[in-house]
Amino acid sequence: MASVSAQAPTASPAAAQQLQRGIVKMVLSGCNIIVRGQPRGGPPPERQINLSNIRAGAMARRAAQSQPDAKDTPDEPWAFQAREFLRKKLIGKEICFNVEIKTALGREYGMVYLGRDTTGENIAESLVNEGLATVRREGIRGNNPDQARLCELEDQSKASKKGMWSEGGGAHTIRDMKYIIENPRHFVDSMHQKPINVMLSGCPSFKREPDGVETPEAFAAEAKFFTESRLLQRDVQIIMESCPNQIMLGTILHPNGNITELLLKEGFARCVDWSMAVYTQGAENLRAAERSAKERKVRIWKDYVAPTANIDLKDRQFVAKTEFEKMQTHREQDGDGGVATPQWDSVPSVMQVVNADAMVVKLNSGEYKTIHLSSIRPPRIEGEQQQLLYWAVTAPGLGSDSPWTGRRVGMMLK
Repeated sequence: MASVSAQAPTASPAAAQQLQRGIVKMVLSGCNIIVRGQPRGGPPPERQINLSNIRAGAMARRAAQSQPDAKDTPDEPWAFQAREFLRKKLIGKEICFNVEIKTALGREYGMVYLGRDTTGENIAESLVNEGLATVRREGIRGNNPDQARLCELEDQSKASKKGMWSEGGGAHTIRDMKYIIENPRHFVDSMHQKPINVMLSGCPSFKREPDGVETPEAFAAEAKFFTESRLLQRDVQIIMESCPNQIMLGTILHPNGNITELLLKEGFARCVDWSMAVYTQGAENLRAAERSAKERKVRIWKDYVAPTANIDLKDRQFVAKTEFEKMQTHREQDGDGGVATPQWDSVPSVMQVVNADAMVVKLNSGEYKTIHLSSIRPPRIEGEQQQLLYWAVTAPGLGSDSPWTGRRVGMMLK
């Protein structure tokens, strides 16, 4: 087993081994964790704590993209199992710890206990007892009972052939890592609407410019913490929805709720219309969550002003007919003479169908208005899938000179 550092840390003991508390945000490996404090007006501070006196296998690492000749580093045997052991035990849990050693580079080594005091489970002892970590015997001091206890547990684990001490080696514990999906669309199609069990290993950071500088938007740090504290390294399900432009869109399902709705409700996000069309888990709930945030003016909506309709009542509704239907009306008047119908120029005219959801209307005053149908979105000729083009081209015709004309012409337009 390779150690996390090549040699035991050489540094003087910390000045005071004061017991400290925190929440485990992330487990980096079988002997490294990220601990955060309690949020107070923003994301809390974080620190990395390394378990002292033990070693665990190194996790797989992807080669740096800036180095074309570099190769991916695979898991060491039992590394993933050790990390999973800690993840399931510690993520989101309160722990207490003391810092025994702090190196010149700032790395902190200490003992970690599950719970608020040292009567809780000793995490290093649990790892060694399960055969998922080895003891750093080169730095053992004869009068240290904690180190002596670790050596005793390691001997028992070897005798019981647990974990890395089991027969057959650990080749079967090494994961086959794939960092790139060659055909994202094929993957999404094959898994469409099927729940995929995954563990979120990270949450995206802020937008990174070409020069490497991160440019966070307003409330970006708070939104990132909001998602991390609820989903980071948790077991979730993902429903694959679509794959436009090789970008995989999915819905994250968690037993405690829908993170998408929570982000919208708390004012950390806004609905994106182009992706809402493929959302199958209740788009109306997302709209309602966003509307709630707007009404409460929280976070990104703090300066939101609801639009007001400055339209007179007389302009809110009117009747528009095509020239063809006006001719029909005139003939009916000439035929029976007693039908009380509008005169030839007494109603507005639909002069042009711009698109399937837009038309130009000529009012009685001679003014032209472009009217857009609300609450619908017809296929667009550009940017949509090829099979939608036919209907995008045909739909305007259906509004002007087809048997379907009567479904629109002469109706009240609001």
